[in-house]
Amino acid sequence: MWVVLAVFLLSCSQLASQIYIPVLPTLGQSLAISETASQALIASYYITLGMSQLITGPSRDRFGDKPVFIAGQMTLILGTLLCTLSQNATLFFIGRILQGIGAASPLLISRTVLSSKLQGPKLKSAMATMAIASSLTSILTPLISGVLSQWFGWQGMSGVLIGYYVLVTLFGLALLESTTNHANSVHPKFLVKQYRALLNQGPFLYVACIKWIPTFLYLTIQLYLPFFLSHTFGYNDHEIGQAMMIPMLGLLFGSTMAKVLQKRFAYLDLVLWFWPILLLGALLFAHTDAALGYLLAYALVMLVFGVYFPVYMHLIGVVEPNNAGTANALVGAVELLVFTLLALAINRWLLDSPLSVALFIGLCALFVLFAWYQLNTRRITELSTPITEK
Repeated sequence: MWVVLAVFLLSCSQLASQIYIPVLPTLGQSLAISETASQALIASYYITLGMSQLITGPSRDRFGDKPVFIAGQMTLILGTLLCTLSQNATLFFIGRILQGIGAASPLLISRTVLSSKLQGPKLKSAMATMAIASSLTSILTPLISGVLSQWFGWQGMSGVLIGYYVLVTLFGLALLESTTNHANSVHPKFLVKQYRALLNQGPFLYVACIKWIPTFLYLTIQLYLPFFLSHTFGYNDHEIGQAMMIPMLGLLFGSTMAKVLQKRFAYLDLVLWFWPILLLGALLFAHTDAALGYLLAYALVMLVFGVYFPVYMHLIGVVEPNNAGTANALVGAVELLVFTLLALAINRWLLDSPLSVALFIGLCALFVLFAWYQLNTRRITELSTPITEK
């Protein structure tokens, strides 16, 4: 039951982040804004999600899951309501900001509730199962978006989303408990000190890179591809939604492989073995001229993302076992604050062709390899042990 809850909680953030991607061209036309502005409206969610995690993580460690969950869900529902009612870019922008603030709590609790309820092999298996379910959500969301926007328009699609959030809220209220931990403080000075200490720890930073770099690739290409498919191949919203399912199949395949392989092989080995697939994706981006080729190239990148996510979830619990909420919050905040802004800047000034996307992927792959090398040379036993041996 806890795995089911974690999946539903994670889906709240996933739907808020992904459901508007296939309708980006239509959204821009409806609100009378440019492509860059419509990308910024979508990215505003990621930025506020990252900022709010800096408070949500320590608050969860201090006050427990239930009160933080309630506050987050109410804010998320309010933000989605504003998106539903918006007739201009300003109101939609405010709605996206509230969505980002609210989604931080279900996103964070989805990652920590399992570690607080399960242990050992059961925990690792549950994490892998959640990664697979997350991949399925990512696959279905573009299709759902395309269908709902075709039936009800993008505003009606937002209304359907509100109903789903209400159901998840009721489910969470039935299971989550009200617990407190007076040992943790949420005073700003304490939080700054705690975050600074984490950022000064080499193992934490290198483990975080296993999550940061694939997320950076995802954010950047996800903002680039819908407009590229629309301009180059004439795809409409429904066709973009269907097309974006292909890369997400790579995510599902990767997370499924991770669930199987992590039972027999070391976690750091998985990082290294799947690293060359990033280079294959870059090569395909550079040498294809077909829509399917670009989608398959993105699918290879997402396959690596699918493998690395459960690996990261295990490794971060090893390096920071006593501050899971705070550590995950910092990782999430940095990737969404820093890398969302970078993704916007790269789309605005650097990505002007598939070749530039290929070069970008290759550069990111070098950073992943460096992080793996640093972790591997430290020879931390817990970082390289299969679950069945623990």
